[in-house]
This record gives sequence, C-alpha cells and structure tokens, in this order.
Amino acid sequence: MNVALKARCDLDLGFPFHHDGDPADRLEAVARWMRREGLGPEAYLTGDSVARLEARMAELLGKPAAAWFPTGTMAQGVAARLHCAASDDARLALHPTSHLALHEEEGHIHLHGLTPLEIGDWSRPLRADDLPAVAGCAFVELPQRHNGGALPDWDGLVALKARAASAGIPLHMDGARIWGLPSAWPGRDWPEICDGFASVYVSFYKDLGASGGAVLAGDSDFIDAAKTWLARMGGRLVSAWPMVPDALRALDLRLGKLPAFVERAREIAAGVGEVDGLSLTPNPPQVNMMHVRLDCDVTTAEAARDAAAEATGVWLGNRFWHFERDPVPALEITIGERAHDADPARIIAAIRAMAAHVCQAQSTSA
Repeated sequence: MNVALKARCDLDLGFPFHHDGDPADRLEAVARWMRREGLGPEAYLTGDSVARLEARMAELLGKPAAAWFPTGTMAQGVAARLHCAASDDARLALHPTSHLALHEEEGHIHLHGLTPLEIGDWSRPLRADDLPAVAGCAFVELPQRHNGGALPDWDGLVALKARAASAGIPLHMDGARIWGLPSAWPGRDWPEICDGFASVYVSFYKDLGASGGAVLAGDSDFIDAAKTWLARMGGRLVSAWPMVPDALRALDLRLGKLPAFVERAREIAAGVGEVDGLSLTPNPPQVNMMHVRLDCDVTTAEAARDAAAEATGVWLGNRFWHFERDPVPALEITIGERAHDADPARIIAAIRAMAAHVCQAQSTSA
C-alpha cells in the first residue's frame, strides 16, 4: 500500500469509516459520554454499562438474553461449540467464505474440536437446499461479506430457516454487519430477521465504528453457558473500558444512520453504472457495502487504485481481496460517515478512473 499517496488524499474511504479522529480523540469522546451517562468504574464485566448493553442488544435482536464478548472470533467459537455439544454432533456447517473458514486460523478445529462441513457455493449466499441432512450447527452470514454484502431474498431466508428447523439443525447468524439488514428487506425488523436463529452474533466496530467488542444473543440457558466459556477463554476482562461504553455511544450515534448509508451505497453504484474493466457485487448493493471487482491481476488493481487516487484525491481502499477459489481482485467499499458526507460524484469518478486504468493496462498488454 502506498502510504504516502494515501496521506495526500483528502478523502479516505479505508477503515475506519467514520469521523472519530485519532485514538486520543476517541477516548476523550467516550469519557465525555460516560460522564454524561453517569458511568463509573466497573470490574470483570459486572457493571452498569455491560448490563445496559446486553439488555439493549437482547431487546434489539428479539432474544431473551445477550452476552458481551471482547471479540467476535471468541463469541462465534463459543456459539459453535455450545450448539454442536447440545446436538452431540461435532460437524459445523460453514459456507466457504465464512470468517471461521478464512480468517481465524482454524480456531473452531483446534480450540473447540469441531469438524467443518462445507456447504453452498463460494459465489452466492446460502440457500435452503445447501443445508446438510445432519450437522451439529450451521452458520449463516448475513450479509455475506466476501460476496460484497450479498443476501438471499426474504423468501429464501424463510425457506432456509424452515429447512433447518425440519432437519433439527440449530442455526447461528454471523451478523457482524447486521445493522443494514432492515434496508435490504423493507418492513422487516431485527427481531423478525433473527427469529429462527438459535443464536446471533453482532459486531460493534464494523459498521457502527466502536473501538471493538461483540455480543452473542440467544436463549437464557445458552447465554449462561456462553458466559462460562467467556471466562474459561480469558474474556472476562478486568475492565469494560473503553469498548463497552464506546459500543453504547456508537449505537446512539450511528444506528439511525444506517439506512442513509445504504442509500448512499446504492446511489454510488448507480452512478458508476456499467463500465469496462470492473463490476460491482452485488449490484445494486443490498446493505452499506459493495465489492468492486477488477478484471485484472492484483498488481494491476493496486496500480489502478493508486492512479485513481492521484487523479481524484480519493483513496478507495487499503487492500484487495483475492483468494485461490476467487482470484479476481475485489476492493471492499463500506459506506460510513466519511463516505456518506462526501460528494458522491467524487467517489463515482474515482471508481470509474480505476476502471479506465485497468482498460488502459489491458490495451497496452495486448
């Protein structure tokens, strides 16, 4: 990554996506919020801020209980372990793009003793007929990050839940980016979306921009067991500061902005239109993210991003996803406060400039 070029751009769409400033600014903002809310010292996740966050999440997601975890990786490993143990079946059904399959160093195998069972096709969301006949648990990521935030349609999701229920397979939702889902399925709220899932994980830093942390929600007995494993895995932190208060602050600050972020993503995609050299996935975006897939190799893609940055002053992103099973370079664009508050024409121009560079490189190569 060309760090100097990124620094020269006046619009940076890379992570983090919001206007929080540097870490010291964030800590000051969290401190002000804590004073305003009357929050003080807490120990071992037993204080008021944790109780408030867990109760708020249980209500938002329509589940009886919730538990805060310092990381989503820890939360989802515990969820998989508990569901598979309850089913007396160590097979964990995962889409090939699952975070557990790609980004966690096989923690579900080495820490939790589970056996991954691949289901579905890399290039699309899960369908009801992808579910196995038997498994200890099946994970469903909504939206599916490595497909640009793609989702099944509502009837497809209902069918998936019904198929799992008839097979007796508990469903767990990887809801790291859950907050934009009501915009994808108008008229459906989070409790209705989460209904039929035995447990749901949500992240506080990905779309909401908190400093970290996650919540696992489900039935009361399940959450009691999850908290036991939280302690066993070293997650019962001595202090909830700053992550838990920052999660509460971020919910207040940004949850209501997600529909506008989704609309801006769709506006940008429509403005880019059909251009040679790249494609958008999904198109139109279903939540506040999309993948810009370039028709070239990674080196050319990085050069195209840099050329667009030089021409427009817009830094579109830090890295390109590319995997052995999907080698097309994909730049992930997430709409947060910075992208939403910028002139969308500038972002559109930068994406189109990137496409033009790819086409020029292909022409020169030919």
